[in-house]
Amino acid sequence: MADETSVNGVLETLTLGPGCFWCFDAVARRIPGITSSVSGFAGDDGPLPDYEAYERYGLNPQKFVEAVRLTFRPDEISFEEVLDLFFQSHDATTPNQSGANFGSVYHSTVFYADDEQRVRSEKVMELVRQQLGRDIVTDLRPFGQFIEADADQQDFYNRNRFEPYCRVVIEPKLRQLGLDVD
Repeated sequence: MADETSVNGVLETLTLGPGCFWCFDAVARRIPGITSSVSGFAGDDGPLPDYEAYERYGLNPQKFVEAVRLTFRPDEISFEEVLDLFFQSHDATTPNQSGANFGSVYHSTVFYADDEQRVRSEKVMELVRQQLGRDIVTDLRPFGQFIEADADQQDFYNRNRFEPYCRVVIEPKLRQLGLDVD
């Protein structure tokens, strides 16, 4: 990914819960203007169970979701364009599910950092509802805490392209969005 500097020095951060962080991280890493994509868990304050506990039991007692923390250059890609990409990359109409993954950790969520992000997110979410012609289940929540996932979860697609999940789930998603799979 590109370095953390912008032509005008301005960078913005947005944390999104797209269901599967592996999928959205693979998308984000292919988008010009996004300078950093970190997979992790976002949500309420409090202790976070380890990744294996989520996988094994599907429990989410602290209301954390799989999330991707993005840093981007708003002079190259706008906040609204990042959110549009988020909504194009996952099904925001099904609660607690991302493809074959089930559980509250996979719930679609936008975490806003301030009132401006909240208002801008509300506008985009309303446009998505109108475009789909039905309700979306995406939660809009204040940013509370982000816990970076372990190193094995970072840049998962690029490091594991021939794994079945990458070939069957992530690669078709990248192709659908017109993004490079190589």
